[in-house]
Amino acid sequence: MPHLARLFQNADELVDAWRDALAHRNVQNALDLWLDDDNITCVLPEGQRLSGHAEIRKGLERLLATRALFLEPIYCISHATLGTAIYDTTEAVHFEPDQIEAEFFLNITLVILQDSQGWRIAHLHASRSTEENFPLPTKHHGLH
Repeated sequence: MPHLARLFQNADELVDAWRDALAHRNVQNALDLWLDDDNITCVLPEGQRLSGHAEIRKGLERLLATRALFLEPIYCISHATLGTAIYDTTEAVHFEPDQIEAEFFLNITLVILQDSQGWRIAHLHASRSTEENFPLPTKHHGLH
């Protein structure tokens, strides 16, 4: 079960906190962003489907075991209704905080729900992008 440290006022704050947890290799902070529900799911870039907090914890530990992931959103479409937000993003993945050229790109879909604990992740699906041409930044802009 997650330890809920913060009530997010909007879904954008939650997405920023997700990127920050990955950048700091903080598995617990990343897990705290998920719904307190056994039906949460995550699909990692290599295609492995994880269900529940225990599987997601193991997947995040493996993902962050050797290095941090700095995600820079380069394209995002979000849809929000009462209590639900869906983010479809393409993100440049960097392994160093000041790295300009991306190692690769990920397409990420986040399904975020609002409950009594604020905004929390219900599902995340990440896959490597098949696109090769993106308008890349010419300098590091930091995380958004």
